[in-house]
Amino acid sequence: GELDVKAPAAIANWRTPGDPRAAITVDALMRMSSGLTSDTAGNRTDGLYFGGVAVDEQAPGWPLLAPVGTVYRYANNDTLLATLAAAPGFAVHPPAELFDALGMTHTWAETDWRGNYILSSQVWTTARDLARFGQLYLQDGVWEGRRLLPEGWRDYVTAPTGPQPPTGEFGYGATFWLMNRSEGVPVDAFAAFGNRGQYVVIVPSRDIVIVRRGEDPAGKPFDVAAFARAVLESLD
Repeated sequence: GELDVKAPAAIANWRTPGDPRAAITVDALMRMSSGLTSDTAGNRTDGLYFGGVAVDEQAPGWPLLAPVGTVYRYANNDTLLATLAAAPGFAVHPPAELFDALGMTHTWAETDWRGNYILSSQVWTTARDLARFGQLYLQDGVWEGRRLLPEGWRDYVTAPTGPQPPTGEFGYGATFWLMNRSEGVPVDAFAAFGNRGQYVVIVPSRDIVIVRRGEDPAGKPFDVAAFARAVLESLD
């Protein structure tokens, strides 16, 4: 199950002739630049998380607000749609296969009641397992001599080729945040941000993975850039 990220996302709801959403690529979804509008931009996907709504009911129905690839807007729905587009591949290679290969024995990815993976959230794990995930990216997708990610995948996910967040100290790649705006942090650093304070920071130039787990109150975000900077300074 290979997935061409440059190809239009295979979303059944968008196959009606003349539907402009048919032009949305997996790449645009991964870069939060689909152009779709939704009232659940950001981290609000409560109908899915708490209301018994399935991914293929929640995500595909939003209309196009802007031309594909022109506007950055962080939205869980883009991740959910990319996950739907990858569903045939997950049927052959489920997330558990990757977790097992990495020795992430305390990690599992939840599905909705129809079996669709909810990869915008609902992945339960530990700090040590997150470190293994980060190490895979630090090693450019190779684990114990075996290539698990396509060659060049790290370069792809860390390239800021899409529209960028207009403010803040982070850029955005393909599902990863970029720390190229973060003062005192190497420009090649990139990170996965999880809900309420879960972070995996990968810094290839320093050959290090930094993991932080917590339970931050809403409205009081953890300063992960300062944390990464302090860790790196302690190693100098």
